[in-house]
Amino acid sequence: MALKHAKSGEIVSLLASGESPAPISQALVSTPEIELMRLVLKAGKDVPAHAVAGPITLYCHQGSIEVQAGDAWQTMNENDLMYLEGSADHALHAVTDSIVLVTIFRQPGR
Repeated sequence: MALKHAKSGEIVSLLASGESPAPISQALVSTPEIELMRLVLKAGKDVPAHAVAGPITLYCHQGSIEVQAGDAWQTMNENDLMYLEGSADHALHAVTDSIVLVTIFRQPGR
């Protein structure tokens, strides 16, 4: 079953996943301009180094994660926000069970 994206004006819970009581990773909004994702990471989970074309923000909604941006690892806790410029390499490691809101600003023509 395809996951539903939010429509304009729709309220979305960052802690719930529709019919599922436990949140799951999914794209919440996907338009030609932005993609907004709920990333659910269990403690110990790694997201390998990668980059996206456009700038992104990472918002640690719940839990604690470590983010490698460039050569440095930094810890993000609940309510911390990080901005990364386009094409910036980054990796993630979940210190605890975490929910991260990721916004990708898409580049026109890509």
